[in-house]
Amino acid sequence: MICHRCGNALRDNATVCDQCGAEVTPREREGGAAGRRQGKEYTPRSGRSGSAAEPTAPLYTPVTVSENRRYRADGAGKPNVRKGAPPPTGTAANPAGRAKSAQTKPVRRVMVNWAMLFTVLLVLLVFAVIGGYVFLKMTDSGQLILARMGREADATALWTYGQELLDQGHVGRAIATYEQAYAQEPERADMYARLTQLADAYEAAGRTADAERVYAQMYTDIDKENTYAYQEMMRILENQGRRLELSSFLKMAYENTKDPYFRRQREDLLPSTPTASEEAGSRKFEQDVELLSAEDYEIYYLFGDEGILPEDGTLYTSPIHLTEGTYIIRAVAVSSDLISDEMRIQYTITLPTPLAPAVSLAPGEYQKRQRIWLRHNESEDEMLLRQKSNKTEAEAAILAKLSDITIYYTIDGQTPTSNSPIFDGEPFYLPYGSCTLKALAVNGYGKVSNILERTYKVKGTFRLYFNEKDTFPDVDLIKTTRDGFLKKFGKPQNEQEINDSAVPGHTYQLDYNWGSARFYLDDTGYILYAYETSSSSVSGPRKTRIGMTEKEITEVFRDMGQTYDQNGDRSIYYDSTGYAKMYHLDATHDRIDYAYFRQDNGTAILSYYLENGKVVKMGMRCEY
Repeated sequence: MICHRCGNALRDNATVCDQCGAEVTPREREGGAAGRRQGKEYTPRSGRSGSAAEPTAPLYTPVTVSENRRYRADGAGKPNVRKGAPPPTGTAANPAGRAKSAQTKPVRRVMVNWAMLFTVLLVLLVFAVIGGYVFLKMTDSGQLILARMGREADATALWTYGQELLDQGHVGRAIATYEQAYAQEPERADMYARLTQLADAYEAAGRTADAERVYAQMYTDIDKENTYAYQEMMRILENQGRRLELSSFLKMAYENTKDPYFRRQREDLLPSTPTASEEAGSRKFEQDVELLSAEDYEIYYLFGDEGILPEDGTLYTSPIHLTEGTYIIRAVAVSSDLISDEMRIQYTITLPTPLAPAVSLAPGEYQKRQRIWLRHNESEDEMLLRQKSNKTEAEAAILAKLSDITIYYTIDGQTPTSNSPIFDGEPFYLPYGSCTLKALAVNGYGKVSNILERTYKVKGTFRLYFNEKDTFPDVDLIKTTRDGFLKKFGKPQNEQEINDSAVPGHTYQLDYNWGSARFYLDDTGYILYAYETSSSSVSGPRKTRIGMTEKEITEVFRDMGQTYDQNGDRSIYYDSTGYAKMYHLDATHDRIDYAYFRQDNGTAILSYYLENGKVVKMGMRCEY
């Protein structure tokens, strides 16, 4: 029989092809006739096992149809083949084969396709290589294997391998691996955790400075709110006894994390912050402030926000006295190398200001000269303290300063100052004509009140102020020329060039035995600008002469009647058109100046020089 699938010759009664395993159809089991019709070779079974006549060649040879399908028998007899008749089967076809089948099991023959087998093995090998490459390159386990082999691996594998090395005690190799991993991928989402590994390795190797650097990087650049790096750094500083650095570090740790643990640790480490005996705020009076240390440590303090404590501070030894003003006090307590947190407190001292003085005379117009009193107006603070029955020592001192009032006043038209006449309790008279009284009060703290100002008018006659009509005979300032003066007064005893800043340009002076004259050069020549004389034969403005007294001089000009000021000087009058004042030069010498403001922006000044109360020299000059 012939297999319809692969063409293999089949045994009689076979149901499955030994070569390809195909099932044998009934048509194929009909015998060799079908096979002969297909034109395929057919190998008959051999004779019975053990027969002497066992053939070595096929029993029959297939021939073509044109030969009428005849067979040439090579064995014992020809088969009886008819067209369309099935080949003999069973015992009729081969009795010897039947006996053999009954005694032995059929043998399957397998043909191996070595080319196909080699191809399959090669494909499997390629897939194995590709799979291994993918495993090593694309998986975490594969990358870790590469790292262990010392081959190029990703940062994650290096961090893992570094931890293995550290756990095995290979600290130096672990650090090198960690550093390689960090350099390879410095930006990672889990870098904070990775740097903890590196810091641990540095500490294990005794490289504490490198560990500090890593911890600082963790809380500075990566996560300033995570407390782990702060705690590790705190441990290092504490173990090394670096208390001063630790105090600053704990402050920074608390500010960044808001974790009260760091604040408590710092409070336990440092001296307590100094305190002040007085709360911050505003005060009406002077204040003494004490600085206190709970542990009785030394205290250093500064005023203001500039300077560094304790280096620039002052050692506190006694209460700090504060007068008027705004004060910022900063202080620290110091114990060995430890410095407390800084105390900063601010005070504003505003001392009480007295009220403006009161005056006894209402402003207005009067028919005759009036006497005037000035008095102190009591403030509310002063009144309350005065009415208090049980005053403390400090309150009594405050009341004394509030009541210590000095009243300064003027009636010459000027604004009073601390150099003006002081009202001593005695009344004074107002002058004839218009007069403005001005007064202010100053208390014991030096605080100045507002200015009291009252205007009065008293009917009566009075002298005129010094003015442009008042001149020396035959002398006219800013008009008389040098040649005209020489023609009038003759040749001088001496003439010289001088420097005088009172006038512009070149100046020149003529000296006589009775006095002198000064000239300055303008576009028209030398012009007289100053004249002095000590001759009793010369008459001055308003017939004033050498030898007259202070009173005689002041009586011919307007005098407001103001008394002497704190320097011993006396303002005679003060007006928008000019002024007059007596200057006390020393124990025996005085000078009286009268001045008016000229139209050419200059000032004309008439001066009387007194010695022992009498005029010894007089003169007039112009200043620009």
